[in-house]
Amino acid sequence: MVYFLNLMEKILTLPNILSLLRLLMIPLIIMLMVNVNDELFPYLLAVYIIAVFLDFLDGFIARRFSQESELGKIIDPLADKILVLSMLITLAVKFDFPLWLAGFIILRDILILWASVLLYKGKRIVKPSLVVGKFTFGLLSLLIFVFIIDLHEQVDLLLVKQFLIVLSFSFLLWSWIAYSLVYLREKNGKKEFNFNR
Repeated sequence: MVYFLNLMEKILTLPNILSLLRLLMIPLIIMLMVNVNDELFPYLLAVYIIAVFLDFLDGFIARRFSQESELGKIIDPLADKILVLSMLITLAVKFDFPLWLAGFIILRDILILWASVLLYKGKRIVKPSLVVGKFTFGLLSLLIFVFIIDLHEQVDLLLVKQFLIVLSFSFLLWSWIAYSLVYLREKNGKKEFNFNR
């Protein structure tokens, strides 16, 4: 009984609950995107901003109050990826998000997830998100935010979208290389370069 209570205490931390809440918000965001109109647009905007804010909030709470956990290292980046990928697929299929960029992001995240699974199976290592990875997520969130704003009939953000597409692609490449180097160093048992400095 004591073991079960200790286990639940480690799992039901506030950062983990916030990550799970973000996961539960994803279907609502997608539904609002697919059916977006002038009436639903403010709700879509508000729910998306809340979801992104919760991502930064759970990380802050975990670090500030020492509530980082092995589960949190898994569900936090998982929630990030599911949120971004589901919105990218919706934007690419239903709206004008570039298919090549959506495909590149999906491929990158699949490879990162695959490498993380291999590390865990081989060495029981759970690597937290790198700073460059979190920054890339923030940039992609901004890109998606701009595309959402652009869904409004009276808004035209073509130039802003093009600039952010190029910038996002650059950071996606950087983060892909960074995660690849971390994976190779951990796999080969070498000292890891600290990308979080």
